[in-house]
Amino acid sequence: MPIAYISPTGSGNKSGSDWANAASIGKLNDMIKKAGPGGEVHLLADAGSYKVTDATNIYSGGTPGAAVTIKGVDHSGNAMEATIEGTRPSVYAASNAAGNELFKLQAGAGNLNFENLQVNNTGTVFRAAGDVSNITIEHVDASNVARFFEDYAGGANKTATVTGLTIRDVEVDGFSKGVIRLQYNSSNILIEDVRGDSLKQDGDNFAIGVHLDGTAHDVKIIRTSMANATDTTSSRYWNGDGFATERGVYNVLFQDTVASGNTDAGYDLKSTGTTLVRAIADDNARNFRIWGEATMIDSVGTDPHKRGGITSQAQVWLNEGAKLAIDGGSFTDSGSNTAVFYNNGTLTVSDVSVSLASTAKLVAGKALTGALTTVEKLVPTGPYSLDAGLNVPVVGSLLDTLPIVLAPVVTLPVITVPVIAAPIVSTPVAEAPAAPAPVVVAPAVEAPRDSISPLHFVSNAANETIKATSAADSFYFNQVSKQGADSIIGFGATDLLMTAKMLNDGNKDGIITYGSNGVLDLGSKMGTVKLEGVNAGLRYLGLVDGHFAYAAASVRPKSAVEGKFGVADTLAGDAGDKKAGAFFFDSALDQSLGHDKVTKFGAKDIIVTTTKIGGSDAGATVAAAGGVFSLGHDGIDLGDFTVTDTAGKSVGALEFDGERVVGDTHYYVYSAIGSAAGLAQLGF
Repeated sequence: MPIAYISPTGSGNKSGSDWANAASIGKLNDMIKKAGPGGEVHLLADAGSYKVTDATNIYSGGTPGAAVTIKGVDHSGNAMEATIEGTRPSVYAASNAAGNELFKLQAGAGNLNFENLQVNNTGTVFRAAGDVSNITIEHVDASNVARFFEDYAGGANKTATVTGLTIRDVEVDGFSKGVIRLQYNSSNILIEDVRGDSLKQDGDNFAIGVHLDGTAHDVKIIRTSMANATDTTSSRYWNGDGFATERGVYNVLFQDTVASGNTDAGYDLKSTGTTLVRAIADDNARNFRIWGEATMIDSVGTDPHKRGGITSQAQVWLNEGAKLAIDGGSFTDSGSNTAVFYNNGTLTVSDVSVSLASTAKLVAGKALTGALTTVEKLVPTGPYSLDAGLNVPVVGSLLDTLPIVLAPVVTLPVITVPVIAAPIVSTPVAEAPAAPAPVVVAPAVEAPRDSISPLHFVSNAANETIKATSAADSFYFNQVSKQGADSIIGFGATDLLMTAKMLNDGNKDGIITYGSNGVLDLGSKMGTVKLEGVNAGLRYLGLVDGHFAYAAASVRPKSAVEGKFGVADTLAGDAGDKKAGAFFFDSALDQSLGHDKVTKFGAKDIIVTTTKIGGSDAGATVAAAGGVFSLGHDGIDLGDFTVTDTAGKSVGALEFDGERVVGDTHYYVYSAIGSAAGLAQLGF
């Protein structure tokens, strides 16, 4: 592997051939060409810091699959952060000069990996000044910057579109403009495990942690937090957003993200095709601000806090014409000035819990569609919650401390097949008047797996007939490209249909039924799929590896409340135990079901699983381990649940009532010890 060498001052003949002849950092582009595709440029990290006063232009790169890696190392070649110091004054003031740019990616640069850097006191760390592609930045920290990464055309370049960008494991402490700004037609973006804290650097107009503009699209933002974006001096309106998307932006996923302590919105979203999964907003003036079209799944808002300016204080704010569907999650605040839902658009809610001050507004503006699960009135603590200002931007810590009603949010397993990656499909073919003969394929039999099912079959544009195996199969349809008119034969109780985009659910009940033609529509003119023998349609169960997952609707017991994949659900019975309830965990699907709660569990209620959680015979007692009942089996961790009774006391043991087999599904039923509830309540 070719290696070119750079040190803080250069040495010897400065050819970059070895440490004794290391080049200076200003010759980085030459060293990238010297290393060549698949090569590396080593920045010496244990010989002092690099003093950089001007931008280093980069015009070169590797080739697809053979990137050039620029990374900090010690003299022995071991990974070590190389420290780079810029010209930005170390103590921030709005009147200061912004400081120098560091790495300027010009048109032609691409297939570059940057690793192991510490950048201090710099205006912009990375700037794409022309169209570039396949850039990865990881294991990089920065402090006191205007921006960490942005694309802004310069010179003769009219655009600076970034196609294929990964920013991962990055920490930015102190920013005045933002951490990441992407615009033009940038796409295929992954922002993962990034933490940005402005440290309240005020006065650099329109501070935004992550900002998407132009027609940027196919963006995934995972396990990323943005805190304390502050702008109080530019006008009577205080700006400062954690995450913002502009009109024209589309297909954006926020998953396990946190926005906290920002002087305007936590999430200010004008994009379409926007999905927020387990997003958290805490201590922002308006936690979620929606202008476009979005879906929120199991997301949480706490303690809105208007610090000043002519803005309002709200959990969820919708502009006129905006559309937002909220499925699951909670909103908690004891501030009297808060409007939980400030609605000028179309706002649909399902399975949402709210706690608010008794003097606060639940809804301002237009009425909601749907019904809230619970509404709890709290003693007011003043204009805003006294516990506002958690300002803990690290996702894990914030999840541990948020005062929410639902169980703590749980991170999904690491996504391995991003939805935004290049479509996993063949090149689309034009429709012909006569349909081609169907292609009959069978999913490959996979090796034994862990708790995340592999994709056994990936559809393409052809008309295909797929035969399921006796194993648990998954069938993936990526509606980014047109799919065919497909059929699945033998779709069983443990199989999953997964899609890149959610299927249409007209009445929002989570059940997807067939159209008049007897098939499932994958989207407007995006193809169809017929499930032979599956008459009751599909039920939506949440996300698996970033894909929307559906299973046979007939498997869920009648009237049962079901735990979904990967999220912390609260499944509640009725407080007076007046009616029989069933709480269902489909553990035979072998997907992570998260850490759930069953509350208000009474003598008339049952818990139903599709793999046994304990007890070999009917009547046996199943004890919780440390108060938790595990859903795992055969060494696979599938999550767990706790149980509390109608008095709120923890239930430490359940009675195993026995097993019933319906079709290919085994149901295992549990109830309170000594109760009369049992198998008869299954409803089959």
